[in-house]
Amino acid sequence: MFLRSQLFVLALLASRVAGHGLERRANPLDKYPQNTVPNGNGPILYYNGSGPVPSINTISPEPAPLPALAVGQISASVVQEVVAISTGGLINDSCTICQASLDVLHIASLTLSQNAMTTIMIDICITLDLTSLTDHGSCESYFSGTGGLGPYLAQVLQRMSLATGDMQAFCFYEFSTCKAPPLAKINERDWFPPKPANRMSAPQPSGETFNVLHFSDWHMDPRYDVGGEANCTTGLCCRFDSANSHLNTTSLNPSLPASRFGDFTCDSPADLALSAFSSMRQNVNFSSVAWSIFTGDIVSHDRTNQASEALSEYEETTAYETFKAQLGSIPLYATLGNHDSWPSGFNTPNSFQNGTNAFSWNYELLSSLWQAEGWINGTEQQYASSPYGAYAHTTKEGLRVVSINSDFWYTPNIFNYYNYTNPDKSGILRFLVSELLAAETANQRVWIIGHVPSGGGSAIANPSILFHSIVARFSPSTIAGVFFGHTHQDNKQLFYDFASTNSSSPSSDVRNYTALNYDAPLMVAWVGPSIVPLTNYNAGWSVYSVDAVTFEVVNAQVYFANISNTLSWSPEPVWEFEYDARSTYDPLCQWPAYAPLNATFWSEVTERMMKDDSLIAEYLFLASKKSVLTPACVGKCLERSICSIRSSNRAVSDTCA
Repeated sequence: MFLRSQLFVLALLASRVAGHGLERRANPLDKYPQNTVPNGNGPILYYNGSGPVPSINTISPEPAPLPALAVGQISASVVQEVVAISTGGLINDSCTICQASLDVLHIASLTLSQNAMTTIMIDICITLDLTSLTDHGSCESYFSGTGGLGPYLAQVLQRMSLATGDMQAFCFYEFSTCKAPPLAKINERDWFPPKPANRMSAPQPSGETFNVLHFSDWHMDPRYDVGGEANCTTGLCCRFDSANSHLNTTSLNPSLPASRFGDFTCDSPADLALSAFSSMRQNVNFSSVAWSIFTGDIVSHDRTNQASEALSEYEETTAYETFKAQLGSIPLYATLGNHDSWPSGFNTPNSFQNGTNAFSWNYELLSSLWQAEGWINGTEQQYASSPYGAYAHTTKEGLRVVSINSDFWYTPNIFNYYNYTNPDKSGILRFLVSELLAAETANQRVWIIGHVPSGGGSAIANPSILFHSIVARFSPSTIAGVFFGHTHQDNKQLFYDFASTNSSSPSSDVRNYTALNYDAPLMVAWVGPSIVPLTNYNAGWSVYSVDAVTFEVVNAQVYFANISNTLSWSPEPVWEFEYDARSTYDPLCQWPAYAPLNATFWSEVTERMMKDDSLIAEYLFLASKKSVLTPACVGKCLERSICSIRSSNRAVSDTCA
């Protein structure tokens, strides 16, 4: 068959040649001397490039060299290019404008210094009038001077690449101008072995309990101005320079004078923050408390051009020394919040730039404070001070507490936008897996504490889906609890197993991370209420009743300070009992008395919420710690709220439309 096909092709070619009158090929140089053609009185003509015909390798003269441009000329050209992309009208797609602008800045950063790049950013900011993005400061103060973000942005720009989707990710998460980038293809077999058959369930409850305190988002403001403008339009309120541009008021003639005990639009004044510990002692027998956890955020919400490394160091040192003084012999296990660094929310691993880390000062400071107060040992301090601000510690009761730095999935952390497709550039999730594998082998139970929840809009997708996968693999047998902060609310976040047909091929564990099995809840994350009332919430803290053997939460109670009453408090803030989780969500006592309030319990609560709007409405009211400013929520809002509880990674959260 093959031979017949060849003969057919040859015959077809022959027919085509004959049809064009090309039956024979002319003999070369039939009539003339080889390679030459007589030309009468003209020059001899040649074939085959012979004679004086220049060879095919002849190099032509180059144009004059490119002029050597000064740094100022290059910088001006870069600014001109970005401005033209943004305003020239030739590109109408905001995603393309954003990515093209970033790519120009990336290329510029390959040759220009940090100082030159900072100047470029200031010039672009001024030319395009981008002061709405500079945190109530000028372009100059935001990118240089006290703000000083320019050099950090220059470092990221130099490492970014279109090839790994960095520009698209930055434009999606930071400016919402692009679609979400594709999720990374994570093969779970590269991270951990399959879950053993004997690790499918949690240990049985012991019936014995002790208490654990949980507080979060301290944000005590040492610059709080009693009597200052609490109804401001210029960044953080209750400050000496707070003002309301609509009412033409300042802290000299405030429309709403800041109370000594706090306000809904301000960080915590010292009186309010300290009173939280007084209320803990009044409502909880400290001898029953085995330990406490603090899920991050100490530093106040200063405007970028009013914050500094020195302020962060002062506030962090003051806070942890205060926690020790107030808690006494009760151990505290803490984690880094997004505000617990400078610049706020920024963190890099040690591998970012030739083994140096611009944030190592903060890891060293915090870990030394934790060790100095006796909460972690020297080996754990040394580890926490070096790679990424994480550590693992075993309590005297036998629980392994693993503290992770959630800034490595926090959306405003600009260092998450280089090599975006790598879900664990820092290595912190490798660290977590290694701890969980060791605990599984040792039959040890683990709590994971972090700050930013892995679900919701504050997490980027790739690390959060990997974290979900890790929690699913080690729950509920090894992981006994997950704890976050950050939202300033009292929330729950459920981790479900993945759908059984959720692998792209039999030989690979690459998942569809939005396809969950809602009949298989595995773990619940407890998102602790904040001490700070900022963003229209009351102040609050939690106490957990914890099984002494399984280390699962058996019950939770929350106490709150009603900020609406600050003007009537005297001589100190008044804290009240808010609610008991069992009484509120299991009023008929159908859940076994000693059973933990685990993922199954909370999943059943969400199923009841789907049928009863009043239940999810009550949850949202309690989440705000009974704030009178709790926004109304009906219809789709209620549906999104339930979806949010059932979303433990960013990809799932994005489906809660």
